[in-house]
Amino acid sequence: MHRCMGKRRTLTWLVVLAMPVLLVSYGWFMNHRPALHVKTEWTFTDVLIQNSDLLLSGIFLVAAVLPFWLIYDRKRAGARDLVPVALMAALCVVGRAAFALIPLPNFKPVTAIVIVTALAFGPEAGYLTGALAGFLSNFLFGQGPWTPWQMFSWGMMGLLAGILYRIGVLGSVGTEGADREGKRKKPVRLCVFGFLCGFLYGWIMDLYYIVGWVDPINWKTVAAAYASSFVFDLSHGICTALVLWFAAEPWVRKLLRVKHKFGLMQEESCSMPPCQGDSRTRQQ
Repeated sequence: MHRCMGKRRTLTWLVVLAMPVLLVSYGWFMNHRPALHVKTEWTFTDVLIQNSDLLLSGIFLVAAVLPFWLIYDRKRAGARDLVPVALMAALCVVGRAAFALIPLPNFKPVTAIVIVTALAFGPEAGYLTGALAGFLSNFLFGQGPWTPWQMFSWGMMGLLAGILYRIGVLGSVGTEGADREGKRKKPVRLCVFGFLCGFLYGWIMDLYYIVGWVDPINWKTVAAAYASSFVFDLSHGICTALVLWFAAEPWVRKLLRVKHKFGLMQEESCSMPPCQGDSRTRQQ
């Protein structure tokens, strides 16, 4: 990896690693924040405390943009580079609302859509899409102290998926040719990863519950918290795997074509020293 890209990716990881610190600090704040005054006597501090979840969500949204902005050259990254992220985040919101009609707990396609975005446009775009999806969809499902945790959880699913795909762990989804019968292989490894993401997302959200609401915190209360979420995590994992099984291959393939046709999110070369970008950039 070139030196210029190495510096940018180091800054990306610093931003990502700072977010858990913010989340844990926010959980502590929720348990120790001062009592509010009577609403007719509210001060500016009371307003900040009451809307702390939205403020932290805003900070997370700004921080989520930084990795995306650092990876792509500032002169190139513009409105059109953000269009795919905005579109995929909007699909996450629509999918989460539509699947709410299904009478299964946490049976939502958001994680699958975030993973598809990461495969097509890279880990930074996947991270930004996940964070944006958590923030926007909660205008329908309700904002609260859980919103920053959801933004971080879905963002990490996108970041992890993009990194694993880039190094070849998740296979060559969207880039393999068809066989003699015109069929393409199903993304088995990707589906297994999506299934596990359902549990990983749930475990991160369990931390929100444990840090913010469990008292005292010991192995029994922690085990009870994780055990109580098993059905929700299983349902989430199954939904994610099913969406990836049926839609990931054609979806990623079409998004890659759009990406290369319109030159979206291509990593620019650096001026000093020369940098050719990601050597694994896929051509269609």
